[in-house]
Amino acid sequence: MSCRATVVVTDADDGVSPQRLADLAVARLTELEQRWSRFLPTSELTALNDADGEPLVVSADTVELVTRLVQAWHLTDGAFDPTLLGTLVELGYAASRDDATVRTSLHPSVARRGRPEDVLVDPATGVVRLPAGTVLDPGGLGKGLAADIVTAELLAAGATGALVEIGGDLRAAGASPDGDGWLIDVDTATDDHVLLRIADGAVATSTSRLRTWTAGGESRHHLIDPATLRPSTGTAVSCTVVAGSGAWAEAFTKVAFAHEPAAALEHFERRGLAASITVTDGAGGAATGRLTTSPWHDFQR
Repeated sequence: MSCRATVVVTDADDGVSPQRLADLAVARLTELEQRWSRFLPTSELTALNDADGEPLVVSADTVELVTRLVQAWHLTDGAFDPTLLGTLVELGYAASRDDATVRTSLHPSVARRGRPEDVLVDPATGVVRLPAGTVLDPGGLGKGLAADIVTAELLAAGATGALVEIGGDLRAAGASPDGDGWLIDVDTATDDHVLLRIADGAVATSTSRLRTWTAGGESRHHLIDPATLRPSTGTAVSCTVVAGSGAWAEAFTKVAFAHEPAAALEHFERRGLAASITVTDGAGGAATGRLTTSPWHDFQR
């Protein structure tokens, strides 16, 4: 997933080794990466992207992933769009950040923006069909969903508390180390030191200051505005959202990069989401402040 991951198991039922649970979690994350990575030619995601409109039978994990990707597109009114992989590759983000020799390869007929509304998923049979020309990129939602899945599986396997964090997206549930909720240190791209405390939930952060590259003498980042099919040029440089799942927390962070901060903040308030948006003067300079929703203050410590 081109990032570091952290797994925390606070305790386990009698006869269950916390270290064994943590090892199982790492193995499970590896399995999900093998199924979902756009950089791996053997992944199920790559097979779907190469299918050119033909239906494929995939694992239950990938059925869930594709289902969530389409749901997130609907829930965010298109601010999160999982079909922009063609645009990302065209703009220069084809190689893995971990290994530049591993690259996403797409057919020339792939659309810059696909048709998420026409993606078909049949959970009963495990069949997924992408429209011809449409390809998927799980992006941060894949990280958030992986954190959701592995946290739930740790608790089911006997952990009394678990936290899984993948590249800044995390899900925590059950007993925390101090018994008073999970204390999360949030990078807001400012000098502020922000701590959140959550009992059971997820925190995700997206920023335009990571996953950057230069192409054609232009500095670019991976947060694409679905309206322009270009890297977002708004004044938001970072957005953190607290939600019930890592998948939804991650998806909703994209609202801040598809709309101006005031409109994004209104969207979050309507949803009752705890969110923080860091803004600049619009010239790519230092952060000038943060905007937060009313529910944010219920979590900040």
